[in-house]
Amino acid sequence: MNRFVSLFVLLCGFFQAGQAQSLSLQEQVNRKQFTAVVAHADSLTPADSADFAVMSAIGQAYEGLLKYDRAYTYYKYCFDMDTTNIDMLNALARTAVSLGRVTDAKRYYGKVLASDSTNFYANYQLARLYYQLGDYEQAIDKYHQLMDNDGESSALYRNVADCYTRMEKYPAAAICYFQAYNLNRENAGLASALINTMLRLGDPYVSEALAICDTALYYNPENRLLLQNKAMTLYMNKKYADADTLYADLLAAGDSSYFTLKYGGASRYYAGRYMDAIEPLELAYSKDTTSVEVNLLLGSSLGKTYDRKRAYVLLDKAEEGLAPDPLLATKLLLYRGETLQKDKRYKEAVQLYYRYWKDNPDKLDILFNIVIMSVSLDVKDYPGPKERQQGLFILVLYVNKYLESGKDVVGLFFYRKALQSVYEDMFFRNANEETMLSPDGKKSTISIFDIRELINKIPENPDGLL
Repeated sequence: MNRFVSLFVLLCGFFQAGQAQSLSLQEQVNRKQFTAVVAHADSLTPADSADFAVMSAIGQAYEGLLKYDRAYTYYKYCFDMDTTNIDMLNALARTAVSLGRVTDAKRYYGKVLASDSTNFYANYQLARLYYQLGDYEQAIDKYHQLMDNDGESSALYRNVADCYTRMEKYPAAAICYFQAYNLNRENAGLASALINTMLRLGDPYVSEALAICDTALYYNPENRLLLQNKAMTLYMNKKYADADTLYADLLAAGDSSYFTLKYGGASRYYAGRYMDAIEPLELAYSKDTTSVEVNLLLGSSLGKTYDRKRAYVLLDKAEEGLAPDPLLATKLLLYRGETLQKDKRYKEAVQLYYRYWKDNPDKLDILFNIVIMSVSLDVKDYPGPKERQQGLFILVLYVNKYLESGKDVVGLFFYRKALQSVYEDMFFRNANEETMLSPDGKKSTISIFDIRELINKIPENPDGLL
């Protein structure tokens, strides 16, 4: 009897010692003492190798040290001991992603979701994996599924917006960034992403971006990224003196980034401070001697002040940058169109953009640029019948080409109002057809029924698609 008791006590002692070691290793992992934990890997006993907690702790330590191949091996040992452990399936999938084993990662996440389709972690990581693989539609579906199950989230809305940005669906991206921003206005990076997207969309969002800048800076008054965003927003709103003041503050604070130098100099130039513009433009030129805009503005500044000889050199260099090439003939139309657009010579810019688009019919962004310059949301805002006919032509062309492209129709939401305005005007005038005028002078007509059909293809409320 005494021998039995002694043996029982001895076995309990071994069990408790093993349990204590497991707890000790996990505690060290929790304290981020990864090196101390992996030191045990070279002295494992057969009992340790069969201990789920020991092997899991060592796997976590290797993962903490970014040694994913070793972590994966130890997690596999754990998985062999318990093939239904959800945490271990997630850990295996996570490290498989880090190792680039996409097929394995999908399989493990699939096992998790097979037992619990609402598992947040697995769904979220799977959405991130789809994003990394460039399968943005799948990622968006997963993120929406998460919000359907667990409610709205600023982080999830931002992830959806990032997907739309990668897909170049900027109107949809702006909507999602704004929804994310509304849920977390203190996030400077999120505000910056929203501002940049609004600037990319152009007017009228460029002017609206200023309000976002001011709100974001209220929460993060010293954030350099947001200050750069505001300076660029002022610049794009042609508030050159205000932009100059802000860029001057950034330069004084040690911001020597290329864009601060370039647009700080450009702001001074357009504010009429030609002499003061030379220094930042010279520094921008030292970082990129090929920039046409820098060459033009620096050359012009020097020409207006004290160095005409060098000014001619820089202006010639700028012209060389725009010089035609047999393979770049159509691109030159685009560059000239952009220059004319910046100069507010919209009629000339539209004609060149349209010529470029006819040679590159897949370039929806070019049609979008023409829309920005030609289309009014309210038919009453057109200065005359010719402008109205031109605006209607490019609006109908853009909407039709957009629909043909298979892109998400949420991107057309902003133009529903413009078509609705034309439709209502025709209805009250009892007009069955409307004349359209292309940029190259060709006339055509569209019926009120065709306009109604286009309107019906555009969502009334983009929120319904999110």
